[in-house]
This record gives sequence, structure tokens and C-alpha cells, in this order.
Amino acid sequence: MSRIVGPLLLSAALLLALAVKPALSVAAEVSRPEYVAQLEQICKPGSEATQRAVRGMRADVRSERLRLAATKFAKAKRIFAGTVSAISTVPRPGADRATLARWFAALGRETVYLGRTADALRAEDVARFQRVSAEFIHEGNRANSAVVSFGFNYCSFKPSRFQ
Repeated sequence: MSRIVGPLLLSAALLLALAVKPALSVAAEVSRPEYVAQLEQICKPGSEATQRAVRGMRADVRSERLRLAATKFAKAKRIFAGTVSAISTVPRPGADRATLARWFAALGRETVYLGRTADALRAEDVARFQRVSAEFIHEGNRANSAVVSFGFNYCSFKPSRFQ
């Protein structure tokens, strides 16, 4: 009798574990509105810090204080990269993973362009600054178009935040 009970209990435990696993993964799945709310909480302080960091940057460029503007852009890049890093760890809704992968790729390219913008200003190369900043804006618009249906506010690209 005990020879039968042991394997029977093991089989029952295995079946129970297999039945519970899908229920756990469904319970752990985050919805799009929950995901957006989580990301907005992370993006808001970074967005506001970026605006403070670049305040007056446009006037600095116009007045040819390019190294000062480069410092501001470099700080904005650090803030932006930190925010992207923080939001990339948040579990993503299963149905939106491909869309969010495109978005995160675009955010990565934005980070690169922010760095290149700071480098161009540091080198006092105005023509390169203009070209790279146009690429940065284009990449930001591309990122926005990937997730327009999400309704982001602080996590969306707004060029006015970098002026």
C-alpha cells in the first residue's frame, strides 16, 4: 500500500504545481495601464531634473557659451540614461513586448545622440551640433510614435524639455 501512496502523492503534487504555474504567471502579468502608471512615476522626476539641468541652454548656444551648454547636455544625458535604465527593469505587459522593445531601442539611440550633442558642443562644432540635435529630435519622435497608444506624459519625448 505505501509503495503506491508515495508515487501517487508525488504525481498529485506535480499536477498541482503544473496547474498553479499558469495561474501565477497570469496573476504576475501587468496590464498596460498599470505599466504606464509605474513608468510615469519613474519618469516624472527624471523629466523634471532634465528640464532643470538644461535651463538656459538655448541662450548659452546663441551667446556662444558652447562649453557651458555642453555641460548641461552631458548632465541631461546622465539623467536620461539613468531614467531609461530604471524603466527598463519594470516588467512589461506580454502583449506589448515587441512594441516596447522598439521603444527601448529608440530610447537607447536617443541617449547616444544626447552624448554626441554634448561632444559637438564641447568641440565647439556648431554644424555638427545642429546635425546631431536634429537626429536626436528625430529619434525622440520615432520613440513617441512607437508608444503613442500608451498615453505617456513624462515618459514621452518632448523637445521643449531640452531647451
